[in-house]
Parts: sequence; C-alpha cells; structure tokens
Amino acid sequence: MQTRLKEEIDADLTENYVNITDYKTVRNQFEITCSVCFKTFFTDKQTYESFNRAIEQGLDNPFLCFECQQDYEESAVEDR
Repeated sequence: MQTRLKEEIDADLTENYVNITDYKTVRNQFEITCSVCFKTFFTDKQTYESFNRAIEQGLDNPFLCFECQQDYEESAVEDR
C-alpha cells in the first residue's frame, strides 16, 4: 500500500511541459495574445505575470506565437 502521494515522490523530478498552448489546460488558464496575428493562446500563471510585467514597464506586447516568430526570423535572414 502506498503511503505517500505521487506528487511527493515525483517532486524532485524536472517537469518538461509546454507552457503556452492554443487551448486551455489545467495548468494553462491565463489568456495571452500574439502581438502580430492577435491569436489567443493560454499560459501558466508565471509566464502570464512575466508578460504583464514587461507590458507594465512600457514595452509593447512581447509575445510572438511560434508561427509569427518563425516568419520574423525568416524575414530577418532575408534582410541580410
């Protein structure tokens, strides 16, 4: 019989998870919007607060979705 919770046993393991998804999950409950295509994504509380701090400090929305990030990087390479 197990006397400890699985979370206690696995507490020292590093979790490898995606912290931004295009749908709500148990972990990703907070909405963020891509600054280029304006598509809505969901993230965890820590990432959400990080983006909000950047915006409060006067920066534009710093979040780019994966597709917009790829387009941006490709256009930067073409401009060289």
